[in-house]
Amino acid sequence: MSYLNQNANRIKQLIVVMAAAVFVLKASAAAAGPLGRQLVELESHIKWSAVDNAWKRMRPDWVSTTAGCAGPECAAEQMLELEAHVKWKAVEGAWTKRRAGWVHDCKAATTAAEVSALLLEFEENIRWQAVDENWKERRDGWVAAVKGD
Repeated sequence: MSYLNQNANRIKQLIVVMAAAVFVLKASAAAAGPLGRQLVELESHIKWSAVDNAWKRMRPDWVSTTAGCAGPECAAEQMLELEAHVKWKAVEGAWTKRRAGWVHDCKAATTAAEVSALLLEFEENIRWQAVDENWKERRDGWVAAVKGD
């Protein structure tokens, strides 16, 4: 009888550990997921005149992939792809000096906090003329959401 009780207790402990692991994994995915959606939201307010012609063809697949990002690395990769298609005239002049370091930082980013900071930095360097009027109204709420406020 004692042997059966020990096994039952071990099985209960295993179930608790597995449930906790599933909870942690779901929480991690939920925390990372919004980064892709927040990146898509930013992109949706960037004017067509601010991106190159190739972007128009690539955009549908990019939106699908980005909205479905399950981790910060995915969001960082998608952000690099978007940035590569934004025209120089659409970004602040200082971006030319920061861009190489920013690209490096995106490639090395592994946490949601790192990617969030890089996303905010990218957005801050997009000129007002490159975004639509709705973005100017939505921006403060978006920034707060990216920061997790």
